[in-house]
Amino acid sequence: MLRDDGDLLVLALLVIVIVILFVRAWNRAGWNTTIQWSPVPIRGEVPALLEEEGYEVVAAKQRLPLQIYMGEKKMESRLFVDFVAQKNNRTYLVIQAKAKQPLRISGSALRDRFLAHVLAFQATGVLFVDPYTGTCHTVTFSIPGISSSRGKRGVLSHLVTLVLGILIAIWIR
Repeated sequence: MLRDDGDLLVLALLVIVIVILFVRAWNRAGWNTTIQWSPVPIRGEVPALLEEEGYEVVAAKQRLPLQIYMGEKKMESRLFVDFVAQKNNRTYLVIQAKAKQPLRISGSALRDRFLAHVLAFQATGVLFVDPYTGTCHTVTFSIPGISSSRGKRGVLSHLVTLVLGILIAIWIR
C-alpha cells in the first residue's frame, strides 16, 4: 500500500513522464513528414498499374530540396519522385523509367540511383515503373547492422516498461 500522499504524487508524476515519452516516441515512429500526402485520389496510367499490383498511390510528384555544403560553399539540389505508394503499411517511392536514362541492373547502379531517395524519404524501397512495357520492379536495400524497424520496437519497449512499473507499484502496496 502507498505510504502517504507523497508516494501517490511521485507515482502519478512517474506515470505522466512515461506517457509523455511514449507519445513522443510514437510520433517519431509515425507518418513520414517529408512526404506531402494527397487528399484526392491520384489517377493515371502508372497509378492504375500500381493498383493492379496491390499498391495504393497516396501522393504524386514529390520534391525534396537539399542543401549541400563543401567547406564554406553552399550548393542546392533536389531529389524527385514521381509518386508515393503504400502496401501493407509500407511506403514505397515510385520512379518512372525514362527513355534517356536506361536503368542498369547492377548493385552499384541501383545503389547510386535509388539509395539516396530511400534514405532521404525514409521509405521501405523504390518501385521502378516502366509505363512503356507495363512492368514494376521493387528495389529494397538491406544494410547489415542497421535496423529498419523505424522506432516501432522502441514504442513497444516503453509500453512494456510502463505496464511493468504499474504492476510493481501495485505489488508493493
